[in-house]
Amino acid sequence: MLEVDELVAGYETTQVLHGLSLRVEAGAATALLGANGAGKTTLMKTLAGLLPVRSGRLRFMGEDIGRLPSHQRVLAGLVLVPEGRMVFPSLSVIENLRLGAINPRARPNTPRNLEHVFHLFPRLLERQAQAAATLSGGEQQMLAIGRGLMAQPKLMLLDEPTLGLAPLMTRQIFQLAGRLVADGLTLLLAEQDVQQTLAAATQAYVVENGRIAAQGPAQDIADDPRIRQAYLGL
Repeated sequence: MLEVDELVAGYETTQVLHGLSLRVEAGAATALLGANGAGKTTLMKTLAGLLPVRSGRLRFMGEDIGRLPSHQRVLAGLVLVPEGRMVFPSLSVIENLRLGAINPRARPNTPRNLEHVFHLFPRLLERQAQAAATLSGGEQQMLAIGRGLMAQPKLMLLDEPTLGLAPLMTRQIFQLAGRLVADGLTLLLAEQDVQQTLAAATQAYVVENGRIAAQGPAQDIADDPRIRQAYLGL
């Protein structure tokens, strides 16, 4: 579904990604692992169109998207749930969700998609009139994911979805990831929780200093003592 070839990207004068390549297969969860500062968030932002491609190629469902603006990537079905949740704090839960459905492909299906999100997250249904700023961290993460689902993604980029969450909520997020994949959604999951991420994924990539340091089936990465010690801190 997604092909990244020799991607170079970064921030202004700082290059972060140095010829990074990976593949995301349709209908599965792919793990993106690495220490803070390895380049995971830079990759996610570049895939979403928030940072420019300096060189290399991005192909989504066979089409070159390297020069597409972010809103056209969303229209094509590539949706980012950003690190830090980034909900609109002064808007209500329902207003945040409706903004997720602003693209022309998703807008006609807003009622059906709202029903789906409220089915996944009954807590959001209960709090739909509340301002997003009044929600707990876990509830805001539910809202961020729900907003992403409102866009009718084909591939969802989840950047550190369990950051700062309690263990119980973390387990619920990983359970949700499994449910979304079972329902046919494709995920690229960047996470610090290595063990649960590898358990949820089919394929895994380890990023170090803006390059792919290791890759393979998630179970093989989890079982390789050299990779665990050298890159994953396990």
